[in-house]
Amino acid sequence: MQHHDEKWLAEFARLGHPGAEPLAAGMEGAVYRLGGGLVAKVWAHRSAAELARLQEFCAELAGQGLGFRTPRIHAVHATGLGLCTVEDELSGRPLATALGRDGELPGPEVVDRVLDVLALLAAVPTPERLGLLPVLDETAPLRDGRTGWAEALIALIDRRLDRFGHLLARQVPGLDRRVARLRQLLRSRPAGRDGLVHGDLVTANILVDEDLRPTALLDFGFLTTPGDPAFDAAVTASIVDMYGPRARETEALFDDALVARFGYPRELLLLHRAAYALITSNAYDPAGADGHFRWCVRMLLRKDVAALLDGGNRLVP
Repeated sequence: MQHHDEKWLAEFARLGHPGAEPLAAGMEGAVYRLGGGLVAKVWAHRSAAELARLQEFCAELAGQGLGFRTPRIHAVHATGLGLCTVEDELSGRPLATALGRDGELPGPEVVDRVLDVLALLAAVPTPERLGLLPVLDETAPLRDGRTGWAEALIALIDRRLDRFGHLLARQVPGLDRRVARLRQLLRSRPAGRDGLVHGDLVTANILVDEDLRPTALLDFGFLTTPGDPAFDAAVTASIVDMYGPRARETEALFDDALVARFGYPRELLLLHRAAYALITSNAYDPAGADGHFRWCVRMLLRKDVAALLDGGNRLVP
């Protein structure tokens, strides 16, 4: 967790922003309001090359006509304290504030707004121009412009299993057999049109106005890549509420909406969730001692997922 440091306030003044004030802090870094519609982000782990690539991605994304704002990096500064970026301050409140109290299911207006964002990401006009960012802790983009979605996803799964498969195998019986089935099912799906996969489309990353209309979308980069929009939809339905007492009910609520609006087969949503569990199990802890690893194991052990990967269900095209 990154924390605010008063030394940065002096550094921002030196850069021409004397009125900077702390705004927020999280895993990736700390954010300061600079005034004049700008914020500064102090990055905890990104390199200058990574931030330059993120700046290029944000510029390309801004030209895709999404209908809401996305991050725009004006400058990358290397200082004695570390790296920071100067960006537009995006207005709106997180859609998460409309979720109500803990234990309540999302209302239909929240579900609709999330699906609206998914639809717009699926329809970006030139997704191939957005394949600039590596996913997770990799150093190269997931897609090279020639490899299809299924093969790129399978290759990522294999790389992750080379590193962490022994940890998953201790918890998931028959892992190798189930992964082989997953590869088969992914390859059996006809290739469709790519959209932009956000990869972390939680309601905290969607900003809305007072009428819950999306005003901005935040935090690209974790799993952002051109890819199958059904993957983003499946993951989103499961991570809107990952750990709450009604998480499975929330997922089912979103699944019903995804099937009704986009026609995604339920088996396809399960398949992509299994893939997500395999590739992100150790995203936050290489030793697998955190809650996310346990969540991924539970996903792979779920009866519906296990039935699909054990051959009990066929994938509907």
